[in-house]
Amino acid sequence: MQNLADGKQLVTTLGDVVLCNPPDGRINAFLIPCAPEEADTRMLLHTADAVTQGCKKIVLRTVYTEVVVLSVVAVPRLHLEHLWLAFGTDQYFKYIYLLTK
Repeated sequence: MQNLADGKQLVTTLGDVVLCNPPDGRINAFLIPCAPEEADTRMLLHTADAVTQGCKKIVLRTVYTEVVVLSVVAVPRLHLEHLWLAFGTDQYFKYIYLLTK
């Protein structure tokens, strides 16, 4: 896997293991093992962790409407500059910007 552009990081899970590209030691211990089974819960948990690590601009990629709904509810509490949702597939794919301020 190639590294992302400077200043960008990809965080995902494989089972209960948290994977990062580029790898670093910033993942908080409370994320490991990543116990929530539902993808929507995991995504918001990782988003909250990214905010504690200083991230202010986040894109979440999902096909689940639950992630959209939970993000709308959570965004005022996250204190982000920008939160985008990359939502859907094929001709139904779109970017949704969630107003953060």
